[in-house]
Amino acid sequence: MKEIRKIIATAFVAIVFLYFWINGPLMHTIEVLSLESIETKYSAPLIVGQDGVDKKAQLTSFNTLEFEEEETFGYGLIIEKMTPNNNWGFIADVKNNPGLSKELEANILSHATQFSNKKHQVEVHPSMEMYYSTILDTNSHNTKIYLESTQIIKNIRGYAGEINVGVIIGEDGFIKQVEHIASKETQSYLSDIKNSGYYEQFKKISITKGAQQIDAFSGATLTSEAIASTVSALIEEGIPYPVSNYADIDEVNFFSLSAILTNSWILHVIVIFLMFVFALQKWIKKSKKSIIVLSILSVIYIGFFLNNSFTYISFIHPFLGTSISSLMGLYSLMVLLGAIWGKNTYCKYVCPFGNVQRLIIQMNPLKTSRKFFLSSKWIKRVRAALTVILLAGILLGLRNWSNYELFPDLFGLSILSVWFVVAVITVLTTMVYPMIWCRLLCPTGSVLDGISDLINYKRK
Repeated sequence: MKEIRKIIATAFVAIVFLYFWINGPLMHTIEVLSLESIETKYSAPLIVGQDGVDKKAQLTSFNTLEFEEEETFGYGLIIEKMTPNNNWGFIADVKNNPGLSKELEANILSHATQFSNKKHQVEVHPSMEMYYSTILDTNSHNTKIYLESTQIIKNIRGYAGEINVGVIIGEDGFIKQVEHIASKETQSYLSDIKNSGYYEQFKKISITKGAQQIDAFSGATLTSEAIASTVSALIEEGIPYPVSNYADIDEVNFFSLSAILTNSWILHVIVIFLMFVFALQKWIKKSKKSIIVLSILSVIYIGFFLNNSFTYISFIHPFLGTSISSLMGLYSLMVLLGAIWGKNTYCKYVCPFGNVQRLIIQMNPLKTSRKFFLSSKWIKRVRAALTVILLAGILLGLRNWSNYELFPDLFGLSILSVWFVVAVITVLTTMVYPMIWCRLLCPTGSVLDGISDLINYKRK
């Protein structure tokens, strides 16, 4: 019976994995590719004059309204007194476009000034869909344009929600600068992306060259992919106006930009796969030394090198409209299969944060662990309750709750971060209360243990 449950669970996981890998997340933004109008004999335009409808004129040419008499005898749609409509026209202001608030205007001007220098003259202007800033170099008289995604791009999500960026475009059509404005992403990931030289790649991108790609950062794939997608959507939103007006180029018809993992992700998947194979195999006895070697490899490779531990959020990303990379997709599949066939193999052998705690226990000079201050039953209840609260909050829109994980700050060595200090204290506490994070506070472990317990359930 247990084997049948494992096979059914494996088939279900494989089907779900393939579905989301092929189709992407459940929530998609519908793009309007074309607008079509259907004309009937009742909706076709007609020439109306003093003598009614001129059927002969319909076959030749159209006159404009100004060539006809303003005062009619009720034959057509021309009103007696031509009064202009105050709300008509291409007017960009707060009244006609509530999204263009004064606060947003001030912020964009402030950010554009921050990203320029004292020799630049910065001004902010409204367009139909956004505010933008012009940055004039008083020496060379070259003008660059600054766009910002705040309140404009709302359908692209990173690990913890929307990522607001600022983009500066030169007169030659090349992107001069991309800056992170605000997001709820993990700070250590943002620092790693910046230090990796990721933003320097944008300077090679021209908005005149159609579809282009840059390399995603493997340690923060979702975040780096979301930044590139946001830049792409922002520039598309600004085409043709105001982008084309300030670039010394022909009309831009199409532009897109995406961040793609290099083929090195295949090597990462192979290494992680071999870790799971070693943990799941039963024909070779696992010695204490081999487990320590596996723990060290996990900490160094997955932890410090990739800084890419699996979390419970990976399960619900497709339901929140967030795409996952092939690396994280296959990683997630191995974690799930490990929970089905190996009684939570990930937490026992592969997780770098758990392995840090195990290595500390092995090297613990105190050798004085205490009895846990809660019973095993209450440990499971507290961890399960914490998991339910976090999942409910994230599904209800509190995406920053997804940052409830300590490994990014620890392995990212974000020394100045408060959470780095919390992470260090947590792993050191394991010398007194062994595996305190994994046993009491880890939502990922709670989910995976729950799956494993369900598969291996025995009716009493």
